[in-house]
Amino acid sequence: MADNRSLENYYQILGVQPNASQEVLDAAYRRQVRLHTGEYLNDASLIAGPEPPDPILAKVDEAYRLLSNPLKRWTHDEELREAQLVHLSEADLELARKRIEPPDAWLSYQRLENGSIYIRVGWAQDFTAIRDAVNAAIPESGRAYNARLNEWRVDPRYESELEAIFSNFRRADVQRPPRLAGPTYQGPSHIPAPKHVPQAWRGWPFVVIGGLIFGIIGAVLFPANRGEPVSAGATATALALISSYEPLESNFDTVTTGTHSGLMGTLLHPSVNLRERPEAAGPVLQLLGNDQTYRVIGRLEDNSWYVATTGDSTGWIAAWTIELDGEPESLPVFSAGDILPEAKEEGGTDEVTE
Repeated sequence: MADNRSLENYYQILGVQPNASQEVLDAAYRRQVRLHTGEYLNDASLIAGPEPPDPILAKVDEAYRLLSNPLKRWTHDEELREAQLVHLSEADLELARKRIEPPDAWLSYQRLENGSIYIRVGWAQDFTAIRDAVNAAIPESGRAYNARLNEWRVDPRYESELEAIFSNFRRADVQRPPRLAGPTYQGPSHIPAPKHVPQAWRGWPFVVIGGLIFGIIGAVLFPANRGEPVSAGATATALALISSYEPLESNFDTVTTGTHSGLMGTLLHPSVNLRERPEAAGPVLQLLGNDQTYRVIGRLEDNSWYVATTGDSTGWIAAWTIELDGEPESLPVFSAGDILPEAKEEGGTDEVTE
């Protein structure tokens, strides 16, 4: 049996639940440092920062380093299970929620330009709730929303409302930090390119038709080369067969999207999850990196989630994590229960296969 020191519950120290993901651990560690020091950690400090001199922060740092190591975290969970400490009481869970959950949300940036405040949400547990809170607190005449940039323009008269909603909002008379911290997304260093699936050439019917036409013209212009005269009925029959030709149907139902071929998008974070459903708790299909662009082929009606494809996988991506090269209103609208199409790029032509 391990001693009391080894049985210290590091989940309670960070204020998270035992099933917390790495993203939640990163956010919890950033918040603990900000609450005790007022400083905003950058990515370099989060990954390889020095050991803090403060005993409380040293314990927080020890808990974060251990839980970020999969092997040490598994060992810690086993020790907690043996001591029957893994199940937190309701009071402990409520205290953990208060320590890790921010009051509302964080801003990725804010600026004052041309007499207006421009803000963009950088992190929140429920982006839809934050958007509804902004719309409810600020009248329509005092705000404007840019869906493509996921950015609000707000009248400076409503600084108090913004300060109540966003935990790191700074009023105009308060010096702002050089960088507003937000969560980090750690993904694989290399993401394979989508596979190219070759398609069979479909131009052979035109070659056959062209050969028949040239053959008929040659027979008319050079009658001496014919073995037997061709009757008018046979010629009419051949032309009727040519005109009645219909291309063979493909084994797959393919619909050319036309004006809805999709838009290219660039990720606003190092890596973003491609999810099965348009919600933060939806299953993750693939982790996307910002070292390449992705095709967006659909959206929710309120433009809060987009349908994106990598060539291998098609799923939902949050609108605030990607910047589109075009207007999202040109994309077709899907609902959360729809079966998503698969998109491929073949020779510069975009096709969506049902």
